[in-house]
Amino acid sequence: MRWLPLHKAAKPSLTRERNRVRITHVFNDPDGARWKIEQVFSPSAQKDAIDVRTVVTVDRDRQVYFLPMLVLFPGAGSFGSEKGQALFGGLEYLENEPSSSEADIIGPASKRQVPDTLKITVPLMVVQVQGRYVGLIWQTANHFSALFDSPDRIFGSGGHVMGVLFPGSNGDNREEGNLLPYFPETLVANTPLVLDATIIGGEGDTVIPAVQQYVRLRGLPPVPNTGLDAQEYMKLAAAGWLDSRIREGNLYRHAYWPGFGPQPAADAAVWMEWIAAHIRDSETARRLRQAAQEAIAIVPKEQYLFSRVSHVAFPVAPLIYGAVPESLEAARNSAHDLLRSFQPDGTVLYNPRPGGTDYARTHWERTANGLTAAVLVRLLEMAMYSGDKELIAEAVRRLEQFKRFDNTVPRGAQTWEMPLHTPDILASAHIVKAYVIGYELTGNPEFLRRARYWAWTGVPFPYLINPTGQPVGPYSTIAVLGATNWHAPVWFGQPVQWCGLVYADALYWLARPEPKAHWKHIADGITAAGIQHTWKQDDPERQGCLPDFYHLRAQRSDGPAINPGTVQANAVRLYNLPAVYDYRVLRRSGCIIHAPGTITVLVDQKNLCKFRIKSWIDRPYYVLINGLTKQPQVSLNGQPLSITDPHRYLQEGGNLILQIQGEAEVQINIR
Repeated sequence: MRWLPLHKAAKPSLTRERNRVRITHVFNDPDGARWKIEQVFSPSAQKDAIDVRTVVTVDRDRQVYFLPMLVLFPGAGSFGSEKGQALFGGLEYLENEPSSSEADIIGPASKRQVPDTLKITVPLMVVQVQGRYVGLIWQTANHFSALFDSPDRIFGSGGHVMGVLFPGSNGDNREEGNLLPYFPETLVANTPLVLDATIIGGEGDTVIPAVQQYVRLRGLPPVPNTGLDAQEYMKLAAAGWLDSRIREGNLYRHAYWPGFGPQPAADAAVWMEWIAAHIRDSETARRLRQAAQEAIAIVPKEQYLFSRVSHVAFPVAPLIYGAVPESLEAARNSAHDLLRSFQPDGTVLYNPRPGGTDYARTHWERTANGLTAAVLVRLLEMAMYSGDKELIAEAVRRLEQFKRFDNTVPRGAQTWEMPLHTPDILASAHIVKAYVIGYELTGNPEFLRRARYWAWTGVPFPYLINPTGQPVGPYSTIAVLGATNWHAPVWFGQPVQWCGLVYADALYWLARPEPKAHWKHIADGITAAGIQHTWKQDDPERQGCLPDFYHLRAQRSDGPAINPGTVQANAVRLYNLPAVYDYRVLRRSGCIIHAPGTITVLVDQKNLCKFRIKSWIDRPYYVLINGLTKQPQVSLNGQPLSITDPHRYLQEGGNLILQIQGEAEVQINIR
């Protein structure tokens, strides 16, 4: 092996060509081969970016261990090793802390300086400090590997290092994180080796402006092809509910796997009933309706809101099956219980189970935004459903306190197995949804701005490239940047789509106030990837179920088989099918409406609101209107409606419950 110092081998020539700069090195190696290394720097089509093309040629075959194609040393000779945040897509999401640390994963896999390229979700490396950021975007290829170390302990530059190297890194050809592979790769004579990359920079208090710049420059991948139309998808989901091992009589598992027992599940009844209303196969629809009735029959009415097996669920069972007053009381009680979880500063503290692992031991405090948001979003949901004005005010106050986590890294949402410190897309999901609900309730633009920030924090977790060139890859979602219990399983490069689907659900809600943003496209992509991961009918025990994780290289689903509901909640939106559930906050009239279907607001003014309900249910259902100060005058389809059984007005909570059938237009006069 020979080491060839380039600065000693040749003096570079620099030429200017209009708005471009070309740097060329031409030299001979000690064994007589002639090399040419050329870099061209030119303005990108977008501002604050410089495109760089590096071309390397040699006139004889050469076995290469280490060839830096493009390397940056941010901070060297200027701001040094300091940083505010840093990002390496799919591997690092840092505050002012070292990369490749053991805060989230202990052992060889913590060394992420030169990772297996499969683990990179977004080809973006960035360091942010003092209101500015600098980053590198590159065109991925199997023969290239990425280099990232913050601070730079590899070369000792005094700053940080990010770059692209030849040869590649595939998980087998080098020790994890090592600059040099076990064996060299051939650089073929007279065959140019080309790297296209872009250096980016700009203003920012976090790395998020760099993520936004990446999307502007490279765009988002198209929504993956699921291979199924809406009817075929519904047939697959129905098979999951009816015929997989998820079901055991009238009980349903969260997942088919040891430790997940069957249980009553109101949400399973809802999902089956929804499919039955839309699937064309009459026998499947009959079986679904029968199974749904048997499932809901064993759920106590006061548990309709909480009896669930899916990661994504809506407060809709009481609106379909009745017991709305009981569900209102249950929601109020739940909200009061949740309020007791908060500290005076609005945080939720992590407390390990007695005798259990302390997952906070590598974090700098005993709270995290994800841990707090998991409780906060549930509080907001229950307060909004109940319509209790005091509970809503308390929930909004906790949301206002959440600003202590502004401009931080999403982390700490899965402390049943993950360190509190670990960056986590589930944290992004909970926070986005909490701020969307807060915005809907108050109209406070700061809540919408924060929802937008936290939505962007989740963008580096799904694959925005195809990591293997195979059908399944784009929008498959890395859940956490670490390992369970610090050791195993290691989740880099191992999608856990249910976490992405919870994030997608939050994005679908955010897309309502921001319909022109990227949110629905990203959510559709994640949902389509979830359908791709789902076991098909050739696996009778797991058909229609979502795998807990997915092997990208092998294109294989694995782990616990999760019930179809988590995918189904989002597939309804992907296929643009009738909404399972909707809510609307009418801030002028003060009404909050919940319905099993789509709500279209026609009028919202002081003391008066008018709206249309389009439900998917072919029998009577319930609409809940909260926020009333006294019993209103109601008209249904233009005719006065007497608030007598089966309709009810609950004076204490200001709740109006209407029983409706079919599509209906409702007017509420509060004078």
